[in-house]
Amino acid sequence: MTENGGIAARSTAPARTFNVDLTAPGRFRSGIETWFEILHDNYFPLDVKVGREFRSGLLTRVDIGEIRACTLKTDPMLTERRTSRSMPDGRDFYVVEIPRAASIRVAQRGRESVVRPGGFTVVNGAEGYTFETAQLNEVRTLRIPCRSLRARLPSLDDWVAKTRESSQPLVALFLDFAASYGQHGPALPPAHHERVEQHLLDLLVMALLGADDASSETSVRSAHRQRALRAIEQRFCDPALEPSGVARAIGVSERYLQKIFSERRETVSATIRARRILEAKRLLANRAPLRLSVTQIAYAVGFSDPAYFSRVFRQATGVSPVQYEGDAPRAPA
Repeated sequence: MTENGGIAARSTAPARTFNVDLTAPGRFRSGIETWFEILHDNYFPLDVKVGREFRSGLLTRVDIGEIRACTLKTDPMLTERRTSRSMPDGRDFYVVEIPRAASIRVAQRGRESVVRPGGFTVVNGAEGYTFETAQLNEVRTLRIPCRSLRARLPSLDDWVAKTRESSQPLVALFLDFAASYGQHGPALPPAHHERVEQHLLDLLVMALLGADDASSETSVRSAHRQRALRAIEQRFCDPALEPSGVARAIGVSERYLQKIFSERRETVSATIRARRILEAKRLLANRAPLRLSVTQIAYAVGFSDPAYFSRVFRQATGVSPVQYEGDAPRAPA
């Protein structure tokens, strides 16, 4: 592995480049391991598979504020995020995948998309997903803290592994800005990083929402739903939170709110419960380092009855809270 460019002060934020070249005799195994380490260090833990035709990989990284912009040039490979390894302090990331030279395949949450050059998709790095490029490719990526995007779009996971095409004006605008962000961002004074970052995130959300022409919700109802999801995100740990409280928080009637959610075959109660279960999974996966009991986790995520929590958790995951070890498939005996 070679690395060009060092770590400098945050104010200059120079690009760093990592690459492997497997053409030298005897370098295949060590080079592959090095490439896996590069991907691990610049994104998060991934399972990577490459064929014998794999010969080189190059990654250029720029950190601007809390966003990491990378350009990946690689021979064919398959990467899988098999388990939620979310951090206790919430340091999880979404990754925007922007293929430049050839199509990529992305799968998450039961959805699978082929993203062509000129489009993009988003994956949630806190959950399992698959990324594959079947030929030599260049892919731009943006690694963004989950909390930054969820603050703008609590329902962002509804959009993971869906394709957005540049034929949509908002998508084209976002892609142009993202390319410029990675190119010129490092030269910006640190005082400007946050403002430019906010513009990038706003454009990303607009590109996702504006291109979702399959949605049957009106803009008003969509706005109410987003506000309701934001209220749930802020208060789901409160055991007293009920649909009526969510409706009051956003200034609509409970009946109207339930109607909005029913258009997506959802209920407000189920949405609150699902958010609590998701947080419980995060805490249970880190139960040992956090030193939390199942009962403590039940109370922490908004359940007032630990026995009821255990029943609901088993219904949602197929295992009890005590048995839960993350979303990775268990190794065969």
